Amino acid sequence: MTMSNQDIHVSVTAEDLEEVVGETITVGEVFASLISHPAQVVARWNWKSALLGAALRASFYFTVYQASRESFLVTFTAVMVELSFRFFTSGISGSLVQSFRKASPAWLAMGIVTVSLPIFGHSVEFVTHFVQEEYFASVFPPSINSSRQKAFAVSVLISVLSALFNIFLMRNGVMLVGAGEETKSLWGDFKSIPILLYEFILFLPRQIIQFLAEAKFHYALGAFAAFGLIVGGILGIFRGKWSWAIATAAGSWAILLSAIIIVYFVMVAHRLYRRWYPDSDTL
Repeated sequence: MTMSNQDIHVSVTAEDLEEVVGETITVGEVFASLISHPAQVVARWNWKSALLGAALRASFYFTVYQASRESFLVTFTAVMVELSFRFFTSGISGSLVQSFRKASPAWLAMGIVTVSLPIFGHSVEFVTHFVQEEYFASVFPPSINSSRQKAFAVSVLISVLSALFNIFLMRNGVMLVGAGEETKSLWGDFKSIPILLYEFILFLPRQIIQFLAEAKFHYALGAFAAFGLIVGGILGIFRGKWSWAIATAAGSWAILLSAIIIVYFVMVAHRLYRRWYPDSDTL
């Protein structure tokens, strides 16, 4: 017997969370569905995230290793090692992000994705590159200028941002796989990404400014602190060097603070322009 949409929502027994339509489901219901039907993560393996994630990460390793003046063979080895597992992990991560795209509260869903997926991805990344350099150095040449550590640090920062960006995209119907009529072609997704990237860059600074305007100072401080602590904390845990964690967190806060200041003045300038030129269609 076919279950109604309401039955599916209440019981969360759907084998694919994309079958849950209508009202938003809770984070707890998403976990319950994933535990009851873990195969849906593989069935909805996100090939779009796999392609883009693998290409992006490989390019980071190539750039960092070349900037560190590693030989071409060392660079090529690191890139191939990264591609060997990243294609798989990025596809799984994309599937998990898609599972949480309808979940509420949104801040909790984004927090879970932002913390859990980088930990998952970087656990595999750290172990894979470490094993390659420590145990297969005679076959696959290791880096000689600490390039692995540098590339890993860059990768951690990108992971937190990309996890946030991925769930932001999927909440807006982009980069979906197996979502029925909501699923677009990869080219269709690409056409939507530029404007969504613009909105994403402004999202956190705007949200913090809104919290401040509404006198929700604890929310503003929490969002600001969490950004740097997550980025720095993940790097510190994996590298075991809290000096790296502190430096990375400080850099993240400096970037976010600069963005908040810039966005605030742009918003003020926009309001003034609208006041002075109410009939203008520009800006």
